[in-house]
Amino acid sequence: MWVPEAGVGARTVAVSVGGAEALAAVAEPEGVRGTRPGTHRLIGAVLEAAGRRLPCVRVHALRDHVFHAELQLDDGTRIDARTSDAVVLALQHSAAIEVGDTVLAAAGIDPGMAGAQDAGPQTDDVDAFRRFLDTAVPDDFDDP
Repeated sequence: MWVPEAGVGARTVAVSVGGAEALAAVAEPEGVRGTRPGTHRLIGAVLEAAGRRLPCVRVHALRDHVFHAELQLDDGTRIDARTSDAVVLALQHSAAIEVGDTVLAAAGIDPGMAGAQDAGPQTDDVDAFRRFLDTAVPDDFDDP
């Protein structure tokens, strides 16, 4: 996830996510959907049924190595959310992802440095995941 930092350029904040959230985040831009809505699709459907939109999610704190986020609805309502869920919802609803200045100061890195940290096993994992996506069918994403 990245946000522009005034006068400096882009900064990146790396957020660890679980397998389900990672699949949901990657499946959305690829247009892959299961036959039944998963949790993130369900939340989006509930927001829509309530007449609400999700224009923004905000990562506002980093406490004890845990990022804290909130959904910011179009009527001003703020809902506490796991950062991984908030990011997936933002991707699914084309919502902005904002990261607070204190979070950027504590956890932000220069995007040019992101790939230089430890590309070993992560590269293999990404390649394996890409191979999976190349052969995946919608039923692979159904809820168990």
